[in-house]
Amino acid sequence: MIDSLKKHISLNLDTSEVFILGKKNADFIAKLNQEEKLFDTMTVLDHPRFIQQYKSKEKDLYIDKYILALKK
Repeated sequence: MIDSLKKHISLNLDTSEVFILGKKNADFIAKLNQEEKLFDTMTVLDHPRFIQQYKSKEKDLYIDKYILALKK
């Protein structure tokens, strides 16, 4: 995973912020980031599958959260 992230970053990607889908994924990436210092800021968004399965009635709220996070 670390090698893959480093290869992507070597393509001159902006590492000032990373968007992570899902809290479990965020826990995993946070551990990697502590060791490797790949990203400055991590923004965690709810996973789309979680939203679709459990929060579909509130989908518009989550769409707004995504839009606000990506506009920064």
